[in-house]
Amino acid sequence: MLAEMYKKREKLAYLLLGGTLVVAQSTEWIELLPFLIPIGLSIAVVLISRAHYKKVKDIQIPRSEKQLLELKDIVIKKDAALIPRLLLFEKSGQYVGSVEIAKTSWWVYPFLFFASSLISLFPMNYQLVSNEGASQITFRKTGWLKQSKIEIFNSSQEKIGTYMQEELKALFNIKGVLYDEEEEELLSIKASGFSGSFSWNDQQGRRLAYFYNGIFPHEYTHLFRDTHNDIVELADGTADKDKLRLLAVIGFIFFTRIKQ
Repeated sequence: MLAEMYKKREKLAYLLLGGTLVVAQSTEWIELLPFLIPIGLSIAVVLISRAHYKKVKDIQIPRSEKQLLELKDIVIKKDAALIPRLLLFEKSGQYVGSVEIAKTSWWVYPFLFFASSLISLFPMNYQLVSNEGASQITFRKTGWLKQSKIEIFNSSQEKIGTYMQEELKALFNIKGVLYDEEEEELLSIKASGFSGSFSWNDQQGRRLAYFYNGIFPHEYTHLFRDTHNDIVELADGTADKDKLRLLAVIGFIFFTRIKQ
């Protein structure tokens, strides 16, 4: 999984380098100066990706035999790729799936390469994919600045919920409301950033999700660099449809807080 990721990253850097060189060849030498930075960055990405690939090409991260909906605790980690992606694991270190961009306009990708923090500004389709490559949830984000609307769909592309988030406050405090397919309110979400431990409780006061920092298995820390990781614990007895809606909201919020 990691080896393939770095191989793709290296190929993208080669494509960027090739495109830059083609454009640069048609300019006068004095006009080449602006191209030196992207050329240098591309070469650096190629060299770094190649070095990482050699380190991890023989390392296999075990894939979970469980389905995502079977899990109670999910570890959320940022992928080290050019295109932002979240990797999902069991606490034991077994890979269970990912949250990634499903579809967006072609002109958005250059922004994602160099400033992934801008991702929350653009309308975009996301998907939650199992470790076997099957799409389990898709969610579509529209709107920005004042309010974002996230429509949630199951694997059959049936709409199962909507999440509305106040974007003007999202830089410091997350405030949003999750609705079911009938537009009935399920959960009011309020959180001061994503540091420390906190929980999401429904209208009846039941805790649906608990967020905390935990330790990822030490044998993988040299691959992912960090030891303390975001972990979400989902309540026992949560219906599959409610869990899908929660995972979509969790995926969206963590995804839009990816820092390059």
